[in-house]
Amino acid sequence: MRNWRVTLAAAWVAQFLCIVGFNAVGPFYPFYIRALGITDVHQVTLWAGILASTGAVSMALMSPIWGVLADRHGRKIMVVRATFGGALVLGAMALVQSVQQLFVLRLLQGMLTGTVSAFMTLIATIAPPGEVGFALGMMQMAVFGGASVGPLVGGLVADNLGYRWVFGVTGVLLFAGGLLAVLLIHEQFVPPQGKQNNGLRASVHTITHSMPVLGAIVALAGMSMSNAVPSPVLPLLVESLQRDPSLVNTATGSVYGANAVGAALAAVLIGRLVDRRGAGVFILACGVGAVLGNLAQALAPSYSVIAVGAFVLGFSVGGLMVSANATLARKAPKEQQGAIYGMSNSTGSAGSALGPMLGASVATAWGMRAPFATAAALMALVTGWVALTLQSRPTEAAGDAADRR
Repeated sequence: MRNWRVTLAAAWVAQFLCIVGFNAVGPFYPFYIRALGITDVHQVTLWAGILASTGAVSMALMSPIWGVLADRHGRKIMVVRATFGGALVLGAMALVQSVQQLFVLRLLQGMLTGTVSAFMTLIATIAPPGEVGFALGMMQMAVFGGASVGPLVGGLVADNLGYRWVFGVTGVLLFAGGLLAVLLIHEQFVPPQGKQNNGLRASVHTITHSMPVLGAIVALAGMSMSNAVPSPVLPLLVESLQRDPSLVNTATGSVYGANAVGAALAAVLIGRLVDRRGAGVFILACGVGAVLGNLAQALAPSYSVIAVGAFVLGFSVGGLMVSANATLARKAPKEQQGAIYGMSNSTGSAGSALGPMLGASVATAWGMRAPFATAAALMALVTGWVALTLQSRPTEAAGDAADRR
């Protein structure tokens, strides 16, 4: 497509707006629950956990279905569904009167949204083979950039207008992303003819019979789960090492910021390198980097080491994501990419839902540093398994070079 870069630019801005919106509301669910009348701290914590898991589980269930529909009816329509669906649901959250109503809308949010998977599938299918890594890296940069800006936007809105307005502003951001998609994103989609080879069964067969595709999905799922394991205790570990109590919030925000900056840088830098050298070596290198980043935080004697570990971990996560997604774009059949990206998103959502529960359990049993060691061990297992799969694909570099020609 001659205008694929216009589509990439529009998709980048739309994705950024969506991720800013989603992350603007994320930190404030416990406070919103309390504002809805749940005052007991244990009940607030319980409902916050239920709401977090509900969205992840419903998304995990629906992502493969939306992926199959994308393969059969077009990828742009799935982007429009995810953005406008999110705008409707998040906007409605501003009007709820009880936590039970919020629960229903969180369920619908997981079922209707999934902007990251929708945009990734679209860009993977329209970018030229030699530009796939760059294009997916730019989209991943939009995700991490939006994730770093979103909490700041949400905090400013909440402090000045209240929690309900945070959800309202998020709805507006998603609606703006949807309008950009409708007006500026172009897709020359040709519906499949004859016997369809793009259903869930065919896509599962491709995953189980293609070691590069299976390895990429396992790497993404393992990364999502290991990245989520320390999340319940990271602020507590920062607090325990930060000597000045008045700077705890600033220090915690800086750690998350270092992680996001590292991920955004890796998405662009490694995305371009993947186009030149292939993805396999970067999946392995970033897997090792994730192990080291988690170990640095597990053994950190000071706050500064935690910040450095967070940057290394973020860089590794960003690089692994773009490398694995580029592998899916190159190795999965075009007519199945929606379903395969959907199943990848499904396994990642499941890992994100299970990770915090595992981390909380490990921390309760062995202390707040144990989840970081657990995450490092989990990522080491995943990286080792992926390394074994690479031995069965010695011609990957040649294949990627052929793809780029």
